[in-house]
Amino acid sequence: MNPKPRTIPFTFSININNNNNKNNNIYNRQQYQLLLLLLISGTLVPAPAQSIRFPGRIPEPTTRPDTPLKSAVFALGCFWRSEAVFGCLNGVVRTTVGYSGGSKINPEYRSLADHAESVQVEYDPRVISFRQLLEVFWSSHDSRQVFGQGPDVGNQYRSIIFTNSTSESRLATVTKEREQAKSKSSVVTTQILPLEIFYPAEPEHQVIVIKY
Repeated sequence: MNPKPRTIPFTFSININNNNNKNNNIYNRQQYQLLLLLLISGTLVPAPAQSIRFPGRIPEPTTRPDTPLKSAVFALGCFWRSEAVFGCLNGVVRTTVGYSGGSKINPEYRSLADHAESVQVEYDPRVISFRQLLEVFWSSHDSRQVFGQGPDVGNQYRSIIFTNSTSESRLATVTKEREQAKSKSSVVTTQILPLEIFYPAEPEHQVIVIKY
């Protein structure tokens, strides 16, 4: 935040001693009257002296070696809502809505077959981890609702964690078991599936948000 501008202290010297020179007396009197007028009008406001420290040099911005972005895909109901959940996270660079989890080739919004509405999350692993994304996943929907979320009911709205590796699959399983342990009265319906193909949805369904 830039500091507010401050007035700079000044020194105003006026000779008001008796002087035999008439012209000097008139000039000094005019200076004195002008100073009083400025002070009364508020144009001159006394301000304490400020001490400003300037660094020896301004550090140049440091750059870190490029680290490849990672990608994760989740299904937790309507993909617009899912995109809003992950898109606001620090470390998430880009989100894309689409379809995954089914067998149909090139699914469309009006013809998904057995695919689920999904969101692809591209993230910087230096800022946010897959474990943290899983925490957001579990806290952002009802994993115990069968084939749907809220008013959106159907197979396309089911809960799925798609994994890219064995380590991600194990971590997803651990978090699912932890979620199930919270209550034995109902079953967590979330599926954990290896990611095969993510089909981006049609352009009209995309809300392009790219953060730098």
